[in-house]
Amino acid sequence: GLDIAWRMRKAQAWQRDPRERYVDILDQLCEIGRLGRKAGAGYYTYADGKQVRTTDSAVREVIQQASARRGIARRTLTPEEIQRRALLAMVNEAAKLIAEGIAARPSDVDVVLVQGYGFPRWEGGPVFWARQQDRSQLEAD
Repeated sequence: GLDIAWRMRKAQAWQRDPRERYVDILDQLCEIGRLGRKAGAGYYTYADGKQVRTTDSAVREVIQQASARRGIARRTLTPEEIQRRALLAMVNEAAKLIAEGIAARPSDVDVVLVQGYGFPRWEGGPVFWARQQDRSQLEAD
């Protein structure tokens, strides 16, 4: 359920750096009782324990309100934009792993993601991907 992580976030909220971005959508869902499958609703709505395959207007409303609070203009993303954003997030996390000494080399991150997490091996890994891009293309929108 969503409530276990919610309780942890609440307990650790005092430690959160207020300068860091914090997305409270999951907190909002929990606060309205959408705790996951056991409650019949979380991100999704469940019927007889199975996910209902339709968009959920309550979740969409919470997300739209969060966007409005932050002044984010919502728009449709192309599949290429979604892929690029996912890759950029992985590259950013890889940089953090290297900076913190958790990974010794950028290629170590790629090996773990390819061999352990199923990143497509023919793509070489997210760090390899980043090295093939123009540096200006690696900046967030």
